[in-house]
Amino acid sequence: MATEFDVVIVGGALTGSVLALALSSFTQHKISIAIVEKSAPNYAQQGGFDARSIALAQGSLQKMRKITPLVGDDLGVEISKIATPIKQIQVADKGHFGKTTLKASEQNISQLGVVVELAKLGKKLTACIEQQPNIQLFCPNEVEVIKRSQQGCELMLKNDEQLSCSLLVAADGIQSNIAKQCGVEMVQVQDYEQSAIIANVELSEWHQNQAFEYFTEQGPFALLPLNGNMMSLVWCVKNADELMQLSDNEFLSRLQHQFGWKLGQFLRVSKRFVYPLISQKAESHIHHRLAIVGNAAQMLHPVAGQGFNLGLRDLHTLAERVAEAFNQGNDIGEFSLLAAFEQERKQDQERIINATSGLISIFSCEMLPVQVMRNLGLFAVSHSKTARDFVANRALGW
Repeated sequence: MATEFDVVIVGGALTGSVLALALSSFTQHKISIAIVEKSAPNYAQQGGFDARSIALAQGSLQKMRKITPLVGDDLGVEISKIATPIKQIQVADKGHFGKTTLKASEQNISQLGVVVELAKLGKKLTACIEQQPNIQLFCPNEVEVIKRSQQGCELMLKNDEQLSCSLLVAADGIQSNIAKQCGVEMVQVQDYEQSAIIANVELSEWHQNQAFEYFTEQGPFALLPLNGNMMSLVWCVKNADELMQLSDNEFLSRLQHQFGWKLGQFLRVSKRFVYPLISQKAESHIHHRLAIVGNAAQMLHPVAGQGFNLGLRDLHTLAERVAEAFNQGNDIGEFSLLAAFEQERKQDQERIINATSGLISIFSCEMLPVQVMRNLGLFAVSHSKTARDFVANRALGW
């Protein structure tokens, strides 16, 4: 006999966990949810100096504040307790005159966003989920067979357990196995011919809660504030092999040359991770009794840190629509509900995807007219509060 749930979410990382908590919160913790996750987390191994981080826009934190677990504060407050604020972002076209600075104080807010270690955030979300009796975790486990009928979905797990639900959610990341099993293909795949080197660095001077994003010939270069004198590095380059093979001291020397001495000396670098940069989008974000969210729905270039924040807006809207149907006693997997969700999110998705691709195209182009245009654009933003307000509102995810 299959164990019955209202919703089964496949993928228990950030996207799946936040969606489960949002669905639970918006239904007064009455909806029954299963999370199927193939990897058991090891936060002790993922944390410390080597911990990878993520930037959350202030708009994303505001949405998190609407999610209230059974125990503790709302999710926005809980995340703020373990996060580092971003109070200022410096943007520059490296080697050219164009630059501008976005300040939280100019927008009359305390911060533009926060940076949080993934291990700490994962631990916090797991603790919240464990306190919810209406959310059951199947981990480590995988979905082997999916059978969908007019009335619902039947899932066979790797350990032969069976689950049934009204709505299935694919939150299993890039190259989603669930989307593939349900016949949804990935389209608009673009290879940026860049790789992102991710690491943490320690500097001799405090960052003063500043973030830096430089556009270089190789690709974007970003430093985000962490605790103390630590910063999270995202260095996009065309050939990552050379930088990955350098010793720590050689890498720090290259980094110093790239960034300069604004925050003193680079003293230490963590383990380095490298990721090839591509963008892709699912041909549809819905199918029969299926919703696709997070990196399974769209994967963006990390420039300006928009990808995860866009995904959060998607799952927040999905949670609101599903909860509304659930609270009214309606079918939460009905196609018209899912179609309305997809339509509601289309404009924001297209805007962010086009803006991200556009930034990479404009700032990687070495044609003189394009160089002049982009630097005049940055110059205009730096000298116009109206332009800065417009850019800041986009960056804030409102």
